[in-house]
Amino acid sequence: MGNAAKDTGPTDPIIASGGCTAQRLADLVNRLGRGVHCLQFADGLNPAQWDALRYIGRANRYSRNPSALASYLKITKGTASQTIKALESKGLVTRQPHCTDGRAVHLVVTTEGESLLQRDPLKRLEGAIKELGTGIDAAKLVLCELIDGVEDASGKRGFGVCEDCTHFCRNEMPNDSCGPHQCGLTLEALSGMESSQICVDHNACARV
Repeated sequence: MGNAAKDTGPTDPIIASGGCTAQRLADLVNRLGRGVHCLQFADGLNPAQWDALRYIGRANRYSRNPSALASYLKITKGTASQTIKALESKGLVTRQPHCTDGRAVHLVVTTEGESLLQRDPLKRLEGAIKELGTGIDAAKLVLCELIDGVEDASGKRGFGVCEDCTHFCRNEMPNDSCGPHQCGLTLEALSGMESSQICVDHNACARV
């Protein structure tokens, strides 16, 4: 008789163990985080640089600055500055002067940076998530609740997508669905594209 190997299922003790406890779920989330972290050593960037590049690419006009970047990534301003310099040296990000404040700058992703974002290693995670099918909405709800709990414990909240903010005033005109909308905080017009960007002044709507 041959010695053909049998498929006995997952060998990782965390995955293979039966039942579900808070500790086991925390272990699984942590394991997922480690796996995603390892994926992001790609195309000459490290995970922190990928996080910064993604943020700058998705942040709105009020939030593309070094201070907001540091707050979003929960790092020091000095660390954020070094990360920005690394992205600048690779030609992926540039600094532009603020239109009204000479001391401030806007961070902008270059054409090379936009091209690199098309090869974002997180797309591999997106592919795995798509395999969840109808379970995606349930997974999102669970992860949002876990993130809220962690942020409540750390005392650091903030940031979110513009259109999910209590300050967001949607333009409901049927013939102008792409905007401009309006920010109720600054009273400035927002385009359809801006409504899906990340904002440092986000004020979360209550979940129902």
